[in-house]
Amino acid sequence: MKICHVAPELLPVPPTKGGAIERWIRDAATRLAARGHELHVMSRDHGDGRASETIDGVRYHYVDVPKSIDRGLPAVMLRGLWHYEGARRVLDAIKPDVVHHHSRPAGLWLSKGGAPSAKQVISLHSMDYGWAFGYAGWDRRIFNWGFDAAARVLGVSNFIRAHAEERYPRIRSKSKTVYNGVDGNLFRPEGEPHDAPVLYVGRVEERKGVHVLVDAFEQVISRQRPNTRLRIVGPHSYWDAKPSPYYQALVDRCKGNPRIELLDPTYDDQALAAIYRDSACTVVPSVFPEALGLTALEAQASGVPVVVSNAGGLPETVSAGKSGLVFDNGNAHQLAEAVLSIIGNPDRRRSMGAAAREWVMRTFSWDVIAAELEQVYTEVLAP
Repeated sequence: MKICHVAPELLPVPPTKGGAIERWIRDAATRLAARGHELHVMSRDHGDGRASETIDGVRYHYVDVPKSIDRGLPAVMLRGLWHYEGARRVLDAIKPDVVHHHSRPAGLWLSKGGAPSAKQVISLHSMDYGWAFGYAGWDRRIFNWGFDAAARVLGVSNFIRAHAEERYPRIRSKSKTVYNGVDGNLFRPEGEPHDAPVLYVGRVEERKGVHVLVDAFEQVISRQRPNTRLRIVGPHSYWDAKPSPYYQALVDRCKGNPRIELLDPTYDDQALAAIYRDSACTVVPSVFPEALGLTALEAQASGVPVVVSNAGGLPETVSAGKSGLVFDNGNAHQLAEAVLSIIGNPDRRRSMGAAAREWVMRTFSWDVIAAELEQVYTEVLAP
């Protein structure tokens, strides 16, 4: 099969600063190429003048977005129009069998003329479909046109799939859940960490619930286990140069506690894998409905138990009570008790870590997810 993934207008692929969607597209394309398919990825440029390149058997095509429409108010509409017109030209040149869009039904509708005979598939990575025309009536109609043109609508979790079906009932006959994948070769156990911290990895934003974790650590965890450390790794934002008041307040708060480390993000895959392995448990305390939660998958693949909130699709990442624990969204005391029940019992931590690795590789490994994608493409191409 000749397959082309079309990335959203804001996201360069391969990723330069992490990002679940960018990594999903890169890793899915690489695995599918390794299974013998011809893989293309179309994304926005990386700002370095490259028009295309081949990496790990995948051909990447970059659309150069002019600076004049890449910032400020003009970018709200013009950037997407420019990007998906570029996608249409790329698709017209390579003539794929399957076009796989990501989180942009409007972009699918605008660019499908570049490959009129191809089968269109779209994955929804969040509750928000991103770039649009700024008017709800138009947007809903255009989204429906995009969904009508799609042969399959894939949610990255059952939660996202159900949300999309509720909002757009016409997709129910062709919707399916295909989870995020995790690289079990990169994220893997490697010995047993000594004096390992409790870990948070991700953007340090209010909706990510980092303050709930800090509350749990200061009010309960550190009082019961005074030598425990908390390590927070992540950026204040992917988009804004200036830190938010929330981030600055958290920085000031953490400076007053020597047991809390607030570290800059790392965008090196090997360094990130080492950070996961050097943790006693990893916490995903989001207070907003996460689509799925790649951090939870990467930690468990590393042999680390997780504690996640029950927001959105996060509970789907855990074999509850075996590979990790789920707490009520925003409940710092429950979060603390869950963490303490893991780090306070070394035997339980080891057994949960082993179960976490087994669970994730059986359910979310890229071998499993790539085979599911391959099946989807085969079904839509069948006469």
